[in-house]
This record gives sequence, structure tokens and C-alpha cells, in this order.
Amino acid sequence: MKYIISLLLTLTLLLASSGLAIAGLAPSRVAHAYSGIPTFSIVSVTTNKTVTIRTHNFPASDTFKVLMGKMGTKGVGGYYVDTISSGAGGKFTATFSIPVELKGQYQIAIRLQSTTGSGYYAYNWFYNKVGKGVSYSTKGYTGYPTFSISSVVRNKKVTIRTNNLPKNDTFKVLMNTMGTKGINGIQVGTFNSGTGGVKTFTFKIPADLKNLGRIAIRFQSTSGSGYYAYNWFYNNTYP
Repeated sequence: MKYIISLLLTLTLLLASSGLAIAGLAPSRVAHAYSGIPTFSIVSVTTNKTVTIRTHNFPASDTFKVLMGKMGTKGVGGYYVDTISSGAGGKFTATFSIPVELKGQYQIAIRLQSTTGSGYYAYNWFYNKVGKGVSYSTKGYTGYPTFSISSVVRNKKVTIRTNNLPKNDTFKVLMNTMGTKGINGIQVGTFNSGTGGVKTFTFKIPADLKNLGRIAIRFQSTSGSGYYAYNWFYNNTYP
């Protein structure tokens, strides 16, 4: 027994002298993966010259090309403006020149789209107010609208509660069969978002969808802003 203890002590001393820790392994660092959706807001505009944006929740170490296009395009297939790196990600500010082809446009869509294959992108739009040397700043809308289902009266009506609605936009409301996301559905109403944010609306369930177990509902902008949201509900009376 003494011989075994002596061997263990000798081994301990050898390991210690070699700089190897034997008290336990240091905890490994856990990498926190990016989550969420990148967005950006419009900080300021100089008519026909530049637009400054501020990003929110951008992934780190990604590269994005910047595109601008006509209103309603979400910047898809737009004019190439610049390429930027997201660096540490999160929030940063960048300024871009408005392309010659879009000068004089009242509203312009702008899009940031990854070039690395990550799939991340974000888009917004701004007023390119027509006027010589006009500049303005704005607390641009950020994020995207969503809504939850507040209550249902079977085969009669559904009440929804919105979140983060953009201001002064007009939306049409559609209902369709489950799995369609409401696309090409039956129009059941329209509404104006007014001051935006949180609103409550009630819509009738169309006769063609009565007695279905689940119904998809969608609202989408009619102004060309590109904003939309969708959800679904059980066609049962609740709460």
C-alpha cells in the first residue's frame, strides 16, 4: 500500500512540474449562436444624395451587399450600391449614396442581403423627399408586424391583437384554408394602422370557410410597403 501511495505522489509531482493541471479541467467556453432576425431603421436622408441606416441584431462577421429599388420591390433585384461587413454584428450605422437611377423617386426601397450564403437579409424603405438639398431625420420603423388570436366565435368571427404595426399603413385581411398562410384568401376586411403598435380588430369568418376545423388568417399592406403578417386559429368558440 505504501508503495502505491509513493507511486501516486511521484506521478503527481511529475505532472505538476510539467505544468499540467490535475485538479480538474477548466470549463470550456460555449459559443453563443446568433439567433433572431436582422433589421434596420432609417436614421436620416438627404434628398437624392444619401441615406443613413442603423442596424439591429445583425449577425457578426457576415458580408452584405446593399441594394436600392423602387417602392414595393423590397429592394429585390435593385441597383447595387455598396458592400459592407457586419463586423461585431448587432447595432452599427452606415451611410449609402442614392443611385442616379432612383433620384427623384418619392419613396425608395433599400435591402441588405448576405453574400456569404448565410441567407440573412433585411429590407426597409424611406421617403426621398423631392426638393433641393432637403434633409430630414426619422425614427424609422424597425422589425416586422405580428398578431395573436384573442378570441373566436365559431363560424362567426375572430378577434386579433396586433404587435409592432407600422404607422399609417393600410392592410387588407384575408382568410383561407389551413396551410395557405392566408395567401390568395377571401378578403374579409381592411384596416388602417393609424399610430401603429398594438391594435385590436374583429373580422367575420366567411361563409365558404364555415365548419372548417382550422382557418388561416393574413393581413398584408395595400400601400406597397411590403409589410404583412399571418397566423391561424381553431374554428371553435373561445375563450
